[in-house]
Amino acid sequence: MVYFVRRYPLQLALAFLLGLISSQVLAQAESRTYQLNNRPGDDVAVQIRELYQGSPVTVTARGQQLVVRGEPPLLEEIGRLVETLDVAPVQVRITVRSRTDSGGKRSGAGISASNGQAGISAERRVTSTGSAQERSVIMQDGQSAHITSGQVRTIPVAVRGGRNPAAFLQQVETRSGFLVSPQVISDQAVELSIVSFEEEPANLDGYKTEAVVTIRRVEPGQWVTLGSTATRSTQERSGITYQVNSSRSENRSFEVRVDVLP
Repeated sequence: MVYFVRRYPLQLALAFLLGLISSQVLAQAESRTYQLNNRPGDDVAVQIRELYQGSPVTVTARGQQLVVRGEPPLLEEIGRLVETLDVAPVQVRITVRSRTDSGGKRSGAGISASNGQAGISAERRVTSTGSAQERSVIMQDGQSAHITSGQVRTIPVAVRGGRNPAAFLQQVETRSGFLVSPQVISDQAVELSIVSFEEEPANLDGYKTEAVVTIRRVEPGQWVTLGSTATRSTQERSGITYQVNSSRSENRSFEVRVDVLP
C-alpha cells in the first residue's frame, strides 16, 4: 500500500481534488418548482433545455409544473425566464388566396360542297376566364398549416417534425403543396417558415416555387407569394376536308397572409 501511494501520488491527488469539487457542486445544487398558468410544462421545459445546453441544470415537467435542479444563481435566472415564457399562446389566422387564369384558342378551316358549289369556312375563337378564392384557418402561434390546391388545414403538433420537414412528409400523406409555420415576433412582425415540396422530380416542366425552404419576415396582414403552377395543352385534328387546332393554358398562383388575433 505504501508502494502504491509513493508511485501514484499525482493521480491520487487529482482524484481527491475532483471528488472534493463534485461534492461541493452537489452541495450547492438545489431544486425549485415553478408553477405555470398558461402553458404546458413540456413546452417550456423544451425551451429551457435548449437555452441551457451544457449547463449543470436538469429540467423535469410535471403537468403545469417545472422542477429545475441546479445552482442558485442559475435557478434565479431560470425563474425570471419562466415568467417571461409563461404567456398564453397567440392566435393567428392564416388566409390562403388562390388565383386561376385560364384561356384557350381554337381555329379551324374546312371545305364544303353543296348544289355543285364549293365553299370555304374558317373559324377563330379566343376565350379567357379568371377566378379567385380565399380559405382561412385559425390556429395557435407556432403551429403549422398545410396548403394545397387552395385548401388549408392545420397539422397536429405531434407530426410537425420541428425543423425536419422530412418527418412531416413521412407521417402525413400528401403529394404537393406548402407547409407554412408562422412565428409572431412582435405586433409589427411575423416570421414565416415556408417549405415547398413535390413528389414529382424537381425539374418538372411548368412548376416553380420560391425555394425548398424560405424564411420571410413580414408585417401582419401582408400577402406573401408562395408559388405558382402553369399548364398548357395543344390538340390538332384534321381530315380530308377540315383542320382544327386548339390550345389551352392555365396558371394558378398562391398567396398567404397571417393576421394576429386580439
